[in-house]
Amino acid sequence: MKRILKNKFFAFAVLATLLVTLIMTLAQLPTAKSTIQNVPVGIVNQDQGPIGKSLTNKAMHNKTKADHADHPMLKWYEYKTIKAANHALSFNGNYATVIIPKDLSQSVQTVGQTGQKSTVKIVINQGRNHTLATNVSSVLTSLLNKVGTSIGTGVLAKMAALNLSVPASKAEAIANPINVKTSIVHSTKNLEAASSVFFQPIWITSLVPTMLLYFASRAFQPKHKKDVLAFKGTVVGIVALLSLIVGFVTTFYVSQFLGYHFPDSPLISLFLAIATFAFIMFFLAKRITKKIYWANNLWIFTMSLIPVAAAWVGRYITYPGPEIFYLLVFIAWSLAYFYLSYAIANQLKQDGDLKAYQKITGMFIYRFIRSYWFILSVIVTLIGIYIYPPIGLALGLIELIVNGIKTNADSDNLQK
Repeated sequence: MKRILKNKFFAFAVLATLLVTLIMTLAQLPTAKSTIQNVPVGIVNQDQGPIGKSLTNKAMHNKTKADHADHPMLKWYEYKTIKAANHALSFNGNYATVIIPKDLSQSVQTVGQTGQKSTVKIVINQGRNHTLATNVSSVLTSLLNKVGTSIGTGVLAKMAALNLSVPASKAEAIANPINVKTSIVHSTKNLEAASSVFFQPIWITSLVPTMLLYFASRAFQPKHKKDVLAFKGTVVGIVALLSLIVGFVTTFYVSQFLGYHFPDSPLISLFLAIATFAFIMFFLAKRITKKIYWANNLWIFTMSLIPVAAAWVGRYITYPGPEIFYLLVFIAWSLAYFYLSYAIANQLKQDGDLKAYQKITGMFIYRFIRSYWFILSVIVTLIGIYIYPPIGLALGLIELIVNGIKTNADSDNLQK
């Protein structure tokens, strides 16, 4: 019992349990505590009259905050053309665009005679975030209706001053001369499972060629360096070909059988191929044990969290919560990398390849993670985040640069 408790991997197990539990809990923060603030929204004013300018001005200077929020709900950006606004909506992160029509001022001025409302359009990018896009749509609709009611009150006041009667058939249009029409781009309808639709096919499919190629490598025992290089080159080529097949075929199957259609299918297929290639390639170690296999899976899992953490930090870079989450993911990735390196090095040592073992254990990043300097760097980063959140990213970048500079020149060559 004492030997088990003294083993450092027992401590790692406890730390990993606490860390992963914390990470998976924090990952739900955007859903559990979603507060609308500083959401980017575009506006295009096609009306050169006073009403269009007034509506744009009121929207741009609206500072309404959600409960417990530090910043206004919406962050407005004005665009000259619909084309520019559409580009920002699709590629620059905007969640919505408000389009004011050319005839708004004229329509409001004549609503007493025509009874016709002018339509202000809201275009929602649902693909950014379905829940948040829905909330933004409600906020914008409410805001525009309030502005419309305010304009209607002014129209009614002018009619009352001129002793003009209000026809019953036109009363509703005069009271609010703005009709709000919402349309959706990048719809996520029927795509609730799209975020995980590729995970299981890629994960399970990668296991099959991994095991087959593993047994193939066991059957082939080259004695000369030339034969080793030829064998490994052939294996890399086979893995690359299989990865491309998996990437493009999986996208095709998802499209044909599940009905999911993506605008950038070739790019998604290429990404899936790269992910599959990275997953399979670890079998190139001389011998794959269960420890190496699961260490690699853990490392890949922690690596998959990095884009999520980076996206959250990019959206709220001045907030400590996302920065701490990014730091925790970075720590988890570092520890998983250390464990994988340890497992491979230990296996190489058992196989008698002491030179390769020494290369791995002598790497700067390996020695850094197992030292007290790593713990100290985490503490310093936490203090920095508390003082000024972007310091977390800056210190992380510095650490990556130092590790890159200190990496051995022959760290990718484990041959004797």
